[in-house]
Amino acid sequence: MIFGATDTSARTTEGAEGEQAAGGSSSNGMLLLLMIMGGGALWWYMRSRRTPAPNFAGLSRTSAASGSLLAESSRAGFGAASASAVEDEITSADKAAFQQALIDIQTAWGHQDLAGLRRLVTPEMLDYFSTGLAEQASEGVANRVEDVILGRAEVRESWSEGATQYATVSLSWSAKDYTIALSKQPGEQGYLVEGSADLPVETTEVWTFMRFGSGKWLLSAIQQMA
Repeated sequence: MIFGATDTSARTTEGAEGEQAAGGSSSNGMLLLLMIMGGGALWWYMRSRRTPAPNFAGLSRTSAASGSLLAESSRAGFGAASASAVEDEITSADKAAFQQALIDIQTAWGHQDLAGLRRLVTPEMLDYFSTGLAEQASEGVANRVEDVILGRAEVRESWSEGATQYATVSLSWSAKDYTIALSKQPGEQGYLVEGSADLPVETTEVWTFMRFGSGKWLLSAIQQMA
């Protein structure tokens, strides 16, 4: 009985110690979980406070087959990035570059010249233009933009972010803007899908350009006027 009592007491003591150990392990596990959750919450809070990256937009992917490059573009801007911008001087040479870019980009788009667009726009804009051209090819149509004539160009604002300079310009122009069916010949029924090959249309949009250092200005965003 003595040995039995001793054995029972030993088991009881060991059981109690085991429960305490288990309770301690559980508490430690819960503390570790709370620390991980707290760290994750802190990381998310700090991440959400960072300045968002520029929001680029170009062709509307749901309707890229009709209308010109600019008619199908949607609003694009730089959001909070422009809040801390500083005004930079835009020279007459810069304005001439913006005007030439308008003509060159419209011409490249009208000829479905993706290589030409690559030299004139940022990679983000090129992605949208490439998608628009692919959609047109898939639907068997092509948008033509011809005889682009610039009417007015007005610099709205300019700023720098580090070594990168930005400029937002309001551009007004006229051009023949129409869409054709690639499976038809000129004069055939159904050749002209949309627009007029004879009458020019007037358009006004806001374009944002960027350049690194003293490099070439590239189109980085388009905002369609309401």
